[in-house]
Amino acid sequence: MENICGKIYEKVKPYLDTRHNDVHVFLSYGFAQRLLSHYPEADENIVLPAVLLHDVGWKMIPEEKQLDCFGPTVKDEKNRRLHEVEGARIAEEILQSFQWSEERVKEIVMIIDGHDTREEALSLNDKLVKDADKLWRYTGTGVDIDHKRFGIDREPYMEYLHTMTERWFFTSGAREMALDALAQARSGSGQD
Repeated sequence: MENICGKIYEKVKPYLDTRHNDVHVFLSYGFAQRLLSHYPEADENIVLPAVLLHDVGWKMIPEEKQLDCFGPTVKDEKNRRLHEVEGARIAEEILQSFQWSEERVKEIVMIIDGHDTREEALSLNDKLVKDADKLWRYTGTGVDIDHKRFGIDREPYMEYLHTMTERWFFTSGAREMALDALAQARSGSGQD
């Protein structure tokens, strides 16, 4: 799977040069790999490509509008949703170039089309993608990027993350990883 993910990543790279998505996707992918080791019944052939592809749609949203679409205070639900719709479209195009089964492509595209706005998870695979997507926020790198772009001091932002842990994550493994990453971010000892 690692070889195919490398090929997918090469096709995804041009879409990641906005919103710090290059860093976000890299860290989220690592968390997805860790989550898969905790949940072996999940399908890495769905989870890993979905994590690589989930935010490609941000490239279709003008940068000056992006900050209103995510974070502690979402003001622009229309463009937030549009990044999912566009992401699903782009992901489908990329995945079809690999001649995968229609069923696999469909599941990945369905996960991407709603990964932020759909509150319920479709499957364990979807839960792991949603959890990996949010886990990067808890790393020292994620905290440093987000507290600055949202204009919140670092310590209050980390407290906000702590309070959201139970609400955001679907799996106990992700909650444990989030709290561990946040503790490392607080102490400055974390390796992202």
